[in-house]
Amino acid sequence: MKAPENWNDLCKTLNELFGIDVDLNGVLFLVGIRERGLSFQHFSKEEKINLINLGSCTLYQQMGLVTRSGTDPDGWPLFHQNALSPVIPEERKLKTLQDCAIRYFQNIFKEESLT
Repeated sequence: MKAPENWNDLCKTLNELFGIDVDLNGVLFLVGIRERGLSFQHFSKEEKINLINLGSCTLYQQMGLVTRSGTDPDGWPLFHQNALSPVIPEERKLKTLQDCAIRYFQNIFKEESLT
């Protein structure tokens, strides 16, 4: 499968792969599932929120805004905000996360095409 080139490509590709309509939270949820090493299954509301948060932190880590600092007793990654991280204005957060998600999935598609 071809790596997505833009946000609409990414949403369309994930829709085709998983048979679900995805928005930003859906993409963050899928990133969280992948980073946690889980499969597509039923999750409680709290687990979904945690997976979306993990997805956000994973994408912010690409930008150097947060650093993974370990793992909690339940196996969830822990992150801390880097001291000199720029503050992203609220109106830019959506576009920033979308751009990071595109790069994240482009890397995944490249890795999987090599195997």
